[in-house]
Amino acid sequence: MIFNILKISNHFDFIFKTGGILLFCFAVTVSATVHGAELSADGTEKADAGLAENMMKIGKGLSLHKQTYLLPLTWGSNDSRLEDAELKFQLSLKQKLFGSNFYAAYTQKSFWRLLDDKDSRPFRETNYNPEIFYRLSPENNPLGNWGSDVGYEHESNGSSEPKSRSWDRLYIRPYYEYKKFSTELKIWYRFKEDISDDDNPDIEDYYGYGELKIAYEFPKNRMLSGIGRWNPNTGNAGLQFDYSLPLPGKDVFLFAQLWTGYGESLVDYNHYITSFGFGVMFKR
Repeated sequence: MIFNILKISNHFDFIFKTGGILLFCFAVTVSATVHGAELSADGTEKADAGLAENMMKIGKGLSLHKQTYLLPLTWGSNDSRLEDAELKFQLSLKQKLFGSNFYAAYTQKSFWRLLDDKDSRPFRETNYNPEIFYRLSPENNPLGNWGSDVGYEHESNGSSEPKSRSWDRLYIRPYYEYKKFSTELKIWYRFKEDISDDDNPDIEDYYGYGELKIAYEFPKNRMLSGIGRWNPNTGNAGLQFDYSLPLPGKDVFLFAQLWTGYGESLVDYNHYITSFGFGVMFKR
């Protein structure tokens, strides 16, 4: 009987945890729906300006940068327990500098094992990605919106050995948008480090030397996008697919994400992982 009570207690504990996560995501979604807006790749506003107005209160010229989303529960091919499921989120902002085409940006991607109370619900991995770049963007182009970013970025996970990961890159990112189609190609050069100080000397064997993003918007503001990296010398690759559809009224989106390959996070750069999750997206 005692064992049965414990089993029932564990079931209720799971229900409360999962319910809490879903309630939190619902609150975030409702709040964002009230104030939501999506910003395009060049930082201009689309549709409702509520989110942009709120961000302007923090700093003039502040806007969303890369994909920004919240996945309340993701499940990966390397997960063996319910507690291994993770809450995954990415926040990405850019700040225009001095009214020029220079930007400072910051992106953070985190993997939180919120159900693992045995280990105090740890953040398994967080990647920190500050950057500074210059945007070349021609105006009044009849052939579509095109331009390029040229910049420098640092990315690391802030961990100690043996899980420490970091690298620094120069990059160029040409992009093109025409009607419902958009694409961008990011090509980078990694700064070499002394082999004794390099936490991940073979990271380019798995990340390659660039990544390609393609997106297409279907009727009713539904969008399918893919991001891919591939090293032709090693054959290692990473692919991410996102499908999103808008919530009623504002530019906040329900979406599903599939990742397969190497490099979903820095600590896993040389591990092949397939993961899947549902959530809400604020910048596509």
